[in-house]
Amino acid sequence: MSGGIELRPFDPGRIGEVVAVWNAVAGREFPLRDALFRQNTVLDPHFDPAGASLACDGATGRVIGFGLAKVAREPLGADGLRPDRGWLSLVAVHPSHRRRGIGMALVRAGEAFLRARERPAAVLGADPGHFFPGVPDGTGAAGFFEAAGYTLRGEAYDLHRSLDGYGRGETVTAARAANPDVEVRPLAPGEEPALLEFLDATFPGRWRYTVARFLRLGGPIGDVMGAVRDGAVRGFAMLFHPESRWIGPSVAWAGDGGPAAGGLGPMGLAPDLRGRGLGLVLLDRAMVHLASLGVREMVIDWTILLDFYGRVGFVPLRRYRHGERTL
Repeated sequence: MSGGIELRPFDPGRIGEVVAVWNAVAGREFPLRDALFRQNTVLDPHFDPAGASLACDGATGRVIGFGLAKVAREPLGADGLRPDRGWLSLVAVHPSHRRRGIGMALVRAGEAFLRARERPAAVLGADPGHFFPGVPDGTGAAGFFEAAGYTLRGEAYDLHRSLDGYGRGETVTAARAANPDVEVRPLAPGEEPALLEFLDATFPGRWRYTVARFLRLGGPIGDVMGAVRDGAVRGFAMLFHPESRWIGPSVAWAGDGGPAAGGLGPMGLAPDLRGRGLGLVLLDRAMVHLASLGVREMVIDWTILLDFYGRVGFVPLRRYRHGERTL
């Protein structure tokens, strides 16, 4: 590269520098923790060091930029290896070195990694172990990626509400009374096979993969709220709180300090339980449970269901655009 900037292979010993670059770029809204970065990169089974690039100052050797591309390296449940796409997970350049072509070089390096693995399209974010479900609004990234040839379309949201003062509304109360055959509660040890059987039948793709990996890594089954009928799991919601062993996407940007943060996602019901108000009951039970664990601020990540979650007071926190480029 010109201007004394070099692209170098990823070095895990320089993670602290990469995190510092990101926080110089977007740390106010998206404070990146070392633990989150490691979880979503070097500890992620889809991470390949060949897909990660460091942009370094040629004179000082200092890291001033980072780019990360991924392909699925193990099947995402029934979705398989997604040979139709790879992902650009993260691109950042220190503010003091912008407008020198460094960000574009990192993007093209990521695309070259994807082409070498015969992926026909690059998707912005939304990767397994993702930082973002797309391009966040208000960061200037949308214009950059459009200039790089990406088409932005659609939208997704993170939603938020405080749990202080939450009280169950009449709609939720009525739905609970109308479904006495369904028990909504945290799942218990021993119910892991029933949960996975439900997911195999109803959400066999990435959601099944995500939950199975969470359990395989020692995530407690009690962090999954279940809808149970006749001993069978018929609905679920993954929950995250300050003591969670996994930094879920809903709490990824909570940072350190401030009100205790928690979150939810994914969440879903078996088809025969839909349309009975049980989605709101599942959400209500999740909120009450998280509040009992000390959570005060709750986030729902990566959703378009603003009306549904809005019925219990959730409002948009962040907006994202989906982005893709044919390679």
